Parts: sequence; C-alpha cells; structure tokens
Amino acid sequence: MSKKATTTEPAVRVLKNGTCPNLSGKSTLSYRIGVNDAGEIMLQLVGNSNPGCFNNEWVKYADVQELLAKEDQGKAITSFTLVPLYRGKSTNSPSFLFAVLKQEGLVKLSESKKRCYDRCSDAAFLASIGKLIEGKPVADQAPKAKVGKSNKAQVASEPGDVPDNKPSPEAAKRGRPKKAEQVVDVVAPQAEQAEMA
Repeated sequence: MSKKATTTEPAVRVLKNGTCPNLSGKSTLSYRIGVNDAGEIMLQLVGNSNPGCFNNEWVKYADVQELLAKEDQGKAITSFTLVPLYRGKSTNSPSFLFAVLKQEGLVKLSESKKRCYDRCSDAAFLASIGKLIEGKPVADQAPKAKVGKSNKAQVASEPGDVPDNKPSPEAAKRGRPKKAEQVVDVVAPQAEQAEMA
C-alpha cells in the first residue's frame, strides 16, 4: 500500500478576478490576483476560452518582476523572459502570463521592435492592489463589455455586479421540444344531458 505525497498549496486570498485577450487576440484568458499569508502579491491563470493548456499554479509577482528586470537592460522583452517560472510545465503559460501583465499595464507594445514589449512602471498596479489588500474598492479601468448575443447573461449591469455563470431561461429552453401531452375532453354525462334539454 503506497501513500500519495500531499503537497499543500500556500493559502492565497483572491483580490481580483480578471479577463484579458491572449497575445495573439484569438482567445480570452481568465486570471486571478491575490496575496498570500506573507503579504506577497500572487498571479494565477485560471481559464482559457480556447483549448490551449496552461499551468494554474500561483506565481509570485516578485519573481516575475525579477525576471523582467534581468531582461530589461534597455532592450525590448518577450514572453520568453517568463519561461523559468514554468520550466517543465505547459509552454503556453509564459505567454498567457505575459498577456496578463499587458492587461494590468505592466508591459506595453514596443515602439522600436515588432512583436516585443517594453516594461512599464508598476506604481499604479501596486497602488490598486494595495487598496484591494486594505479592502477598499478600486475603480475598474477596463471598459465594460457590450451586451451581445453570446454574452447577454454574463455582462454585469452595475459596476459592482459580478456576472454569474447560470444559464438564462432562454438557454434552458434550447434543444428538442418535449412532446405535447394529449388532452382529452371528458364530458360528464350530466353535462351532456343538460345541453340537450
């Protein structure tokens, strides 16, 4: 009888759930930003609208910044910079995490090199995360999604609303219609006699 080794993930309090396009713009990624018990900011990939695999382990923001600082010696950077965070894991994860950094305003497209990025100041990011840690609301910088055919039930109506993933009543009615029950009128014999008279 063998015992499986249990690994305990560090306790992370989720501060923010977000979505962003991947770097190619062909899919939508879901991510979380949180803080662990030691007060370190953590990043996690949690979803992909396309079937591409990724690693969903929490990554320390300090480790990301350290890797970006090494490469940021006056030259443009790419998602390849984040490969050491995911060695031996999914190859999509570095570029997906890089898309999250772009969404959060930590990197921007390079003006000098095609398909490369420049590092941005993280002061605004750290200030907004600091407010979330303290429990203060932060104004959402992302534009509100427009209601469309495919996301009508998922678009929040108020800035503080969180869209739920419950199907709408219209979605529940899709599919093959149920057979209608046959209705048989049973006329009581007394009612027939009353009509004839």
